[in-house]
Amino acid sequence: MANAIGDFMSVPARLLLGAGEGDEAGEPRKARLPVTGQGTIAFAVAQRRRFSVVLRAECWGAPGYRWDVGFGEVTLSTFRDGEWHALVRLDVGPGWMPEVGLDADPLCPYWFSIDCHNRRLRYGKGEMRLETMLLDYELAPKPADGSPDPLHWLCEVATVDLRAEIRGEAEIWRDPVTWATPMRVVSPDEITMDDVARTTDRVAVPANLTPACQQLFENVAGKSFVLDTPDFPDFSKAIANSIATEGLWCFEKLKEKASEFGEPDPLATYLRITLGGNQGESPGIPFVMEIWPSRHYSPIHDHGGADAVIKVLHGAINVHLFPMLSCHHKKPFGTQVFGTNEVAWISARLNQFHMLENTGAEPCITIQCYQYAATNDVHWPYFDYLQKWDIARFDPNSDADYLWFKNKMREEWRDY
Repeated sequence: MANAIGDFMSVPARLLLGAGEGDEAGEPRKARLPVTGQGTIAFAVAQRRRFSVVLRAECWGAPGYRWDVGFGEVTLSTFRDGEWHALVRLDVGPGWMPEVGLDADPLCPYWFSIDCHNRRLRYGKGEMRLETMLLDYELAPKPADGSPDPLHWLCEVATVDLRAEIRGEAEIWRDPVTWATPMRVVSPDEITMDDVARTTDRVAVPANLTPACQQLFENVAGKSFVLDTPDFPDFSKAIANSIATEGLWCFEKLKEKASEFGEPDPLATYLRITLGGNQGESPGIPFVMEIWPSRHYSPIHDHGGADAVIKVLHGAINVHLFPMLSCHHKKPFGTQVFGTNEVAWISARLNQFHMLENTGAEPCITIQCYQYAATNDVHWPYFDYLQKWDIARFDPNSDADYLWFKNKMREEWRDY
């Protein structure tokens, strides 16, 4: 096992189980949990056929739990009296993901969460997060009369049997899936005790983010990082006028880009105004001002495994989140709206698959910031996106340099 992220109290936050590690021919793969009794394991399978994930105790009687993932269903069973007994069987999805069992997408990640402290076993697909959960089983509470806890063995489980032919590596997280993942970032001066206590509509402070996201946040979160500045207080109005007026720069550039993501679609367009140059640490130039006219949207896409921060400079943007980049999963599991000066974050493993859409009446203008994590040794230079039933590649381009664009808007506004 390899430690892929820095240690937390000497315990790796994330481990990878490489192909063939710890295997005997025909034997289950053994995934070791970083902390006994808790964690989340995710992997894709090499063949679309039934597989199992098993937790077993090493004490007398060897009690255990087993997830069986099959065609159109998933079953959680318990081992007692020498045989397996089904506890719950799920064969209908909660709406956004109809295939609860084996997935039509060969790259689909299946995840399994063990949580001895909250006494819950969970299963889902896609990003390892509560919003993609498909099965949630609450175990019996501790005996109230002080008698021995029949589930005490669960807190001592150190390994999990993966009875599956795994595609690539299995990813093992130290933490179980417990709460919804917050996407909105606020400064430490803004967070309240109520925010910390909530189980929904949660927020994060920069210290909760990955190191790359923390660095990007510090670059753009300041009070002076705004669109309408004293030297050009009507910048946002000039952009709106340029979008709405035939013959002006934004109007004509958007018209040119109608086929950028495949078949012509004038609403599937936005402008990319880049700040600075490519430093070799991001897919394309790391700082991009993006202009979203009313009703315009992006395709469903990712950011090449890069970390990112999005700050809204003007208007509001809808962020639709997806469990994975797949033609079989085009329905979002959630949507968040970010207004002026609000900040969202993206990492390689959370919030990575999304679509942006401006449903407001006025243009939305954002600053998008990208950076590969220090542990990322594969710098994928593209943004992958869904194009009908294929995954296509977008080479991050620049429609204009920011300083040139600002002067152009100033000229157009002066003439207007």
